[in-house]
This record gives sequence, C-alpha cells and structure tokens, in this order.
Amino acid sequence: MIRNNSKIVLLLTTLLIAGTASAQTKSNQTAIPANPPAAGPGLDGPGLDSPGLDSPGLDSPGLDGPGPEGPEQSGRPARPGRPGRPGRPGRPAGPVADRLTALTTLSGTVGQWTGNDDYMLDGFTLTGGSAGTTTVRFPAHLGQQIQKAVKPGASVKVTGFSEARPDGGTQFRLTSLTSGSTTVIDSPPLRSDREPAQPEAVTITGKIADYRLDRQGKVNGLIMSDKTIVRIPPHVAYQLTNLVTKGSTITVQGFNRPVREGQVQLERVNILQASVLTINGQQYLVR
Repeated sequence: MIRNNSKIVLLLTTLLIAGTASAQTKSNQTAIPANPPAAGPGLDGPGLDSPGLDSPGLDSPGLDGPGPEGPEQSGRPARPGRPGRPGRPGRPAGPVADRLTALTTLSGTVGQWTGNDDYMLDGFTLTGGSAGTTTVRFPAHLGQQIQKAVKPGASVKVTGFSEARPDGGTQFRLTSLTSGSTTVIDSPPLRSDREPAQPEAVTITGKIADYRLDRQGKVNGLIMSDKTIVRIPPHVAYQLTNLVTKGSTITVQGFNRPVREGQVQLERVNILQASVLTINGQQYLVR
C-alpha cells in the first residue's frame, strides 16, 4: 500500500512539473513574438513603419535625424513602436554638412566706415578686391578693436561669409580681420564686472524735423529739431504718422541710450528711447 502511494505521489509531481514548464513556454511565446505585425498609428503615437504627426518611427528620419537601422538591414526583429513625442525644438533637419558655413577670405583696401541706425560703427567698404566693392559687417561691440587695428586706406584680409540683406542685396559677415601682424576675431562682448549704470530719465519738448527710417525704409523713430533721435517701435511709428506731421510739437519722456563697451559712435548724436509721448495734450504709452 505504501509502495502504491509513492508511485501516485511521483506521478503527480511529474505532471505538476510538466504543466509548469508548458505554461512558462506559452507565456514566453506570448510576451516576445517572433514576427509581430507592424504597429500602425494609434491614439498613443505611430508605430515603427508609419511616421505620425508627433514623432517618426525608428525606420524613418525625423526632426532629430535619421533613426537606427530597420529590421531588414540589422537582421533583428522589429519592436513595437513607442508612444509619439514631439521633436526637440531648435535643431535643424538634414545632414551635418547642411549646417556648416563655408568661409572665404577677401583681400582689399578699407574704404569708408559704416554705422547702424544709432550711428554705431558696424562695418566698412572693402575695395580693390576681385569681387569689386564689398560691404563688410561686424558686431558693434568690435568697433573699438577694428578702428584701432585699421584705418581707411589700409590693406586687410577679411575672412567670413556672404549673407543676404533685408533689402535684397548681399554683404560679407566678418569672422576675422588681419592687418599686418594684428588680427581681430569676432568674439562675444566681454562681461563687465561693473554694474550697469541706471538709465537716465529725460523729458524733451520740440518739433519733429523728420521721420527716422531703418535700412528697410520703415519708420523707426523721429528726428527732432535739435538733432535728437527718438527711437520708437515700428508698430508705434506706423500709428504715430497718422497723428502728427513734420513740424508738429511733441513732448517725449524716455531714457538715453548709452554707448556700450567696445562700441564707437561715428556721429555724436543723442539717442532717446521713448516711453511716453504727449501729443496735443494727450499722453500715449509707448511699448
């Protein structure tokens, strides 16, 4: 009787182990299928083989660049797609070569200094080169360095790249300039340890001698009869031309715009950033 019971226990144990192994095998086959069908786009995001609005699949290039090899190249089975997610902003698409800028070097003679709308030195004409007369531009904070390194009539080599101007022309953007043994490189402005001075509040009353135009021919300020330039945003200037005409008297409250570190003002002009305009007794806030 005891021998028969032992055989029964051994038989039950064998059946239990076999059943557990079979269940485990079925579970593994369900969790990792050998060749799962390609997932299509759904509410959570696109699958591998179908790019969606939020994020491309692994087999197609997206905002961040091309994905890894697809199943046919790598020999690995396809994996289910991940939920869609927006691409990283600010990163251009395309190969790295498309984001490189080719530099060229021009040789010639420094002609005339040029300035921006605030008369700050930010360029010069280059003459005598193979390209004829070229306008060379640089950041205004390099004005002192370049004016110290070269003078009109000096022979220079300028390295940089051509770019389109808003008016449809072209200009040469400087990255470095060499004159003799002196080289000036386009670098960020130096951070000053000194705290910036508090802008000086100013109030003036006078007549409008003319409208100030930017390089695109749009009104961006007023030229007062005492030569003060009143800077105002373009959308405010557009409204202002319908309220006052040349010769009208206005009162301007604002702040003087200082010459910053490294800048050179080609013409001594007072620049006033307007904050409040008074026209015919009515005050207008400028933003």
